[in-house]
Amino acid sequence: MNGMRNATCVLGVLLATACASGPRWVPADAPFTPASGRYTVQLPRGWMQLERGDALISSRDGVFLQRIDVFLGQTGKPLGPTKKAIAKGMLPQEVAEVVQDAIASAPGMQAMTVLENTPAALDGRPGFKLVVGYKDRDGLKMRAVVYGALSGESLYQLTYRAPVRYYFERDLQTFEQVRSTFRIAADAPRPSKVD
Repeated sequence: MNGMRNATCVLGVLLATACASGPRWVPADAPFTPASGRYTVQLPRGWMQLERGDALISSRDGVFLQRIDVFLGQTGKPLGPTKKAIAKGMLPQEVAEVVQDAIASAPGMQAMTVLENTPAALDGRPGFKLVVGYKDRDGLKMRAVVYGALSGESLYQLTYRAPVRYYFERDLQTFEQVRSTFRIAADAPRPSKVD
């Protein structure tokens, strides 16, 4: 079944790449900086990346098997499907609570459980680390690690998610290495609209 799921995921990525007229999957072979210049990150060699404005998605075997996301949020605006917003000057744990609510409210999140909610740094800035377990729409047990930090009027969020069985532990250290390369620009401008 895993082989079939893997083949289906790879086929889906290839079809999406072939049919898309917009952003395309490209090899992650150099440090990545979005056009806005708001951050820089080094993804692992052998992975693919897809840029969408300031947001970034990366995977090695397909987004249903493991993925790393960079997301930028803006203070004063609802975060994801939740109506809660982040305010400038919030403490990291207050921001973590809003992010936690946004994750729990996202489509396809079933039986979400918070496994860890602790202070953590992102590019040396005070932030938070969330670890959550959940089931996807097919009932597959998943786990996600989210690091986040406020800088000015922006939330910088780095997320890793994968099925608990095999993939999560296999690529967790790779994600931590990616986190160690994440740098927020000192003069990052206000967020641009992300589709």
